[in-house]
Amino acid sequence: MFITNHYDQNTNQSSAIGRMELAQSYFPFLLPRSAWQKFKRLLRENPDLSGFAKQRRRTFLPSEVDTIYHHLGRP
Repeated sequence: MFITNHYDQNTNQSSAIGRMELAQSYFPFLLPRSAWQKFKRLLRENPDLSGFAKQRRRTFLPSEVDTIYHHLGRP
């Protein structure tokens, strides 16, 4: 499931996004699974984001996406 419109210009807040889609936005030249593995490694390396690497949901909530963008920057 792909969720578009990652950033709502009117509210200044991100929308929910699938983990593979978010990973591929950071690593666009990798296959989805490889991008997710590399992205998960990035999350684990950052103490503030390490909990996101362990979650079992397949999507990140808007507040989680904002936190990731805050720490890693926008892709």
